[in-house]
Amino acid sequence: MGDPHPRSHLQAAAWVPDNDPERPWDEAAGLAADWIWERSKAEGVEPLLVTNTLQNAWGIQCLEEIARAGGQATPQSKKQFDRGPVLTYVPDERTLSFALDLARGYSIAVVETVSFPLTEWAARVGAVNLMDGSASAGNLSDAVIADLDHAVFFGGNNGWTGPHEKAHARHHLVRHVQAGLLTPDQAASYVMAVGVSGRGATRLRRLLKKVG
Repeated sequence: MGDPHPRSHLQAAAWVPDNDPERPWDEAAGLAADWIWERSKAEGVEPLLVTNTLQNAWGIQCLEEIARAGGQATPQSKKQFDRGPVLTYVPDERTLSFALDLARGYSIAVVETVSFPLTEWAARVGAVNLMDGSASAGNLSDAVIADLDHAVFFGGNNGWTGPHEKAHARHHLVRHVQAGLLTPDQAASYVMAVGVSGRGATRLRRLLKKVG
């Protein structure tokens, strides 16, 4: 499991990091909305808004405009949506996984929340930081990345559901967590960039939190 070229599934990616507690949410959403509208015009498809719940977008004009134009989807949606450019607002693992599937072949913009840090995902998929236009850089060493990739190859396809897969992940990753070189959130963020499902990422984060 794991895609060595995750960017091949997206035309482009961008994000707004949640790194300033004073930044208004509508400002962060506006940066992502401006970018996804540009991508929408280039790709010839109306953008879609993806949120954890329908209520997440209420009161934020730029998000409501996207919802009116292309629709709003949540992981609980029963309606089927066509793929296209996606703006996903403060997603958790499940919602990001859902959004990435809908954006396959198109572009995605993500507004981060500190409850699900996305630095490693952004670095892996080559997402542009919309705060300053910079390329996103991860914070993990080559050794940690190699062990994460090994864990994904062995157990990522099944989301670390089996006891052998869990034991394998612990064997390769726990020492990095205990050494302060890897956090459970970083692990979850990274593996989602290489094709692991939202459920799998959540399961790995919980697994590593038990031993961190």
